[in-house]
Amino acid sequence: MNTTRLFEWLSLHMRTIRIAMVPILVLLVFGVSALVYVTGGVKFSYLHAMYLPILMAGFVFGIRGGLLIGLLGGIAIGPFTPINIVTGEMQATLNWLYRTGFFMLVGLFSGAVSDSVRSYLRHLKWIARHDAVTQLPNRTALLHSLSALSAGKDEPHSFVLAVISLQNAMELKCAFGFDVIEDIIRQSATRYENILQHRTQVYRIDAEQIGILIENRSAQSIDTLLAQLIEGARQPFQFNDIPVHADSRLGYVTFNEVIHAPGVYLQRAEAALVAAHETGQDCIAYSPEISTLSKENLSVLGSLMNAIREGQLSMHYQPKIDIRTGEIHSVEALIRWNHPERGNIPPVVFIPRAEQSTLINLITEFALEQAMEQIVKWRECGVDIPIAVNISPRNLLWEGFTDLVLQLLQRHGVHGQSLELEVTEGALMTDMARTIVELTRLADAKITISIDDFGTGYSSLQYLHQLPISLIKIDQSFVRRLPNDQGALHIVEAAVTLAHKMGMKTIAEGVESEEVYKLLADIGCDIAQGFAISRPLPAAEFEKWYLQREGKFLCSTV
Repeated sequence: MNTTRLFEWLSLHMRTIRIAMVPILVLLVFGVSALVYVTGGVKFSYLHAMYLPILMAGFVFGIRGGLLIGLLGGIAIGPFTPINIVTGEMQATLNWLYRTGFFMLVGLFSGAVSDSVRSYLRHLKWIARHDAVTQLPNRTALLHSLSALSAGKDEPHSFVLAVISLQNAMELKCAFGFDVIEDIIRQSATRYENILQHRTQVYRIDAEQIGILIENRSAQSIDTLLAQLIEGARQPFQFNDIPVHADSRLGYVTFNEVIHAPGVYLQRAEAALVAAHETGQDCIAYSPEISTLSKENLSVLGSLMNAIREGQLSMHYQPKIDIRTGEIHSVEALIRWNHPERGNIPPVVFIPRAEQSTLINLITEFALEQAMEQIVKWRECGVDIPIAVNISPRNLLWEGFTDLVLQLLQRHGVHGQSLELEVTEGALMTDMARTIVELTRLADAKITISIDDFGTGYSSLQYLHQLPISLIKIDQSFVRRLPNDQGALHIVEAAVTLAHKMGMKTIAEGVESEEVYKLLADIGCDIAQGFAISRPLPAAEFEKWYLQREGKFLCSTV
């Protein structure tokens, strides 16, 4: 047992030890006095045995205990104990007073050392369980509190562990400096404590996270308490007399008793917090599906690099038809993942998560490489049509993205007219100045630029005239509601009119019936794409499909 653990053990059992030590110390003092007397008096060296109870008293009782036993020991072998029992010579008053003072000095020193060590260990323990800046209990303290919880036996208890995260912390630090986060955490803790009062303890469990442990006998009021927390988080904070908005998310887990390790409950609350962040909701409760989905997503992303290297990814191609002429205008390249153990993994499972990481750059590079290789192969077989590749907002922010596209065109000997890049509205709005520069460079290389999912993202109308856009792709959520939904019909008609007035063409995706195909022709839409024409096909199958139709699609065959 090391010194730290010894003092921790002593701190836990100190009351019992002190009660037991009182009679022991008294017996030792008088035992040493008796020993000195029976061995011949103070003249002999046995009086030094008195240091033992003095040091023990200082160690157990601190300064006061050391002084008291030092005084008691000095008196015990002082005026009543002779120098020599045989001669009966008594001690001089100055001698035993000097010895008593020395005993008390040793007791003082022993007690001071003991008190200092205990104080330092208490300080270390406090630091280990508190945030030094805000003085709030930290993650370790929260886990300790969780381990100390026990469910009520007489009536049911409900426990709630909530984690609140500051989502715009980086923006706040860039604007106001690092101190703003500390101030917001302090104000948040005070605010939450005022809301929940005696039913809660607030912890700072991370630099930008607050943990709240709520014990509430009425489980029915949990929703009300959480709603109050969310409302409290929405209120502005004051920093240097400036009102500041903190964008917060909350994840929580409820339980009736602690049957797992404390860290499990914190992990679950944080998993719910991640789900709230990803879905854009203010508050989400933990459910087992959240952890399962997170594990699967992380596992899938972890396998993505190997999937690219081992050829598990492939491209399928869905044709786009010029509605007026029936000619196959181009194809959209859609990625597919055939996992050796999981089978076919839909793009909706891994693409959205990849877009939140740098992995999307590798996927896009793979898709571009595959598309250009396919352009060359098809051209040799008499299939000379452009291929459209989807690009992510992260791709446009990637410094070398445009150079990569141009290098791939040159390496494969592909003309820019053979490549189309589909960009979402959200990507356009991420960094408009940079987007205009990058898209203009790509358009100067004769690459076709189209806006994907038009009408579902940010309003980019004010920028359309500045961007080198050739095509507007109307989102399938509108097209699939045709012809019965008048609202969707008006949106499609407005998009077609707007595009034509700006010298652009329109693509309708999600065309699933001949009726919709003909309606789009009547509206004046230029290009159609969807299952009514063809599902996405592997390269070899599309090549057969194209050659059988001699590059044309007739509506009557639908």
